Amino acid sequence: MPNRRGIATTLAVALFSAFALAAALAPGAQALPGNGRVLVVGDSLEELTSTYLPHLLPGVPITVNAVGGSNSFQIFDLFQESYEPSDSVIVFDAGTNDDPEYPEILAENLQKVAAIVGERCLVVPTIHGFTVNGVDNTGKNRVVAEFAASRPGTQTPDWAGYVHTHPQLMQSDNLHPIEAGTEGRAELIASGISRCLAEEPNAPVARGANEGAIPPGMEGQNGEAEGELSPSHESFEAAAEASSAGPEPGSEPIADAAHFALVDRVAKARAKQQDEERTKARSDLGTAAVAAMHAVFP
Repeated sequence: MPNRRGIATTLAVALFSAFALAAALAPGAQALPGNGRVLVVGDSLEELTSTYLPHLLPGVPITVNAVGGSNSFQIFDLFQESYEPSDSVIVFDAGTNDDPEYPEILAENLQKVAAIVGERCLVVPTIHGFTVNGVDNTGKNRVVAEFAASRPGTQTPDWAGYVHTHPQLMQSDNLHPIEAGTEGRAELIASGISRCLAEEPNAPVARGANEGAIPPGMEGQNGEAEGELSPSHESFEAAAEASSAGPEPGSEPIADAAHFALVDRVAKARAKQQDEERTKARSDLGTAAVAAMHAVFP
């Protein structure tokens, strides 16, 4: 049952989205690209979050394509499957399942989305993900901040900051929220969507922690067990205040899929699909050749 604060927040977001949609459709208003539809793509966090969005954004057409366990490459594929020119706002909720040692993977997929959507507004939440080999979410959140700084209007709901200040709302894996945390996350996403529809500038993100959960089967640098949080000594800067100059030379490692299990899994799946398509093409060619021979030599 929502508490008084939750009800007030829900009403505020709903009213803001209604005013935003009315303003966007008002005569003389500068038309948003698309027709006001919102496309939401993401992983298991978005599977949880998206169920609350219709209630928080009444009257806003929303399409959701979210698959649990997806990394940013896979979420870009979901985006390509679902994107339509009628979309005005795209929520690209990615990065949680990316290896934090390679933040440029997220950067690459954000740039690919931006190149396709043009001036449409993007909602890109900050990331609370895994800590792998002692590497936390600093790089990924820096990517989000720099992307938002280079693209005015991009909204960056502060999920990482929310987790840091509401640890009691997380499940035992320290990656997924409980019901109350899911509702809070949905309110963050809905607020970002509403600001997009109203063509508001990005709200400054409070400085938050880049701490991350230890993945299954791994142990933290300080002995943290699976599901426990590994602390970070570096906070991320507000997206609205981030430098657009880019990372310092040499600060980004070269991505190597052989050392990135999640991406490697995607590559293998794609290779398997291509093999199956080639096998089918050869089979179809053989069938056609046999049919041609029968036609010539009945």
